[in-house]
Amino acid sequence: MHKTYKDVYEGILSDRELTQGMMHNDPRAMAEWNRRMSGGEKPSPEYEELTERMDRGEWPAEQIAAKRKEFEKQMTGEEGKP
Repeated sequence: MHKTYKDVYEGILSDRELTQGMMHNDPRAMAEWNRRMSGGEKPSPEYEELTERMDRGEWPAEQIAAKRKEFEKQMTGEEGKP
């Protein structure tokens, strides 16, 4: 039987540990929420990397800012400069 988004969401809400983690801004809880909401679909490599980092306790905003800074350095030719 295929679960609807409503079924998945209700399952998430009934998971006390997961909802507590989300309420306390735990990136691991958000990664788990994303996995459950994806319905088993294979994510893109970039999204998969973000999820793996969230599993390690990192927040995507920090990762995105670091990637943006890296890209800006490449575009301005400042690669390798401190």
